[in-house]
Amino acid sequence: MPEDRNSKYPTQHIGTTIMVVMMHVEAEDEEVFNRWYDEEHLLERLEIPGYISARRFKLEEGEGVLNYLCIWELEDASPLSSEMYKEQRARITELHRRANEVIKQRARGVYKQIYPVEGAFEDHSGFHPEAVGR
Repeated sequence: MPEDRNSKYPTQHIGTTIMVVMMHVEAEDEEVFNRWYDEEHLLERLEIPGYISARRFKLEEGEGVLNYLCIWELEDASPLSSEMYKEQRARITELHRRANEVIKQRARGVYKQIYPVEGAFEDHSGFHPEAVGR
């Protein structure tokens, strides 16, 4: 990640669209699920032009949310309607089939960045309004 010389925080260059995928997988099924996601799914999707990166997370604390999260960074939403994406979705490996059988619940959303127009908001100076009535 490039460093901004004027900041102690790293700068990251990202696309203007993210896809958030949340899934619930029981503990006894995590091995097959994680193997598929890490060894097949991430590599396959990142071959598609317009996919920039992906980051996976496992729930550490919370209620009413699914225990796995993947945030995909995209240039825009067009990769999701590409021929390469359609071809990949039609190609089911044995590991893919097994992993998808253990996903108990999933939710997916595609989000377009609204602020700032591009890049990331990285002003760490804080919010310091004038006190009223002093």
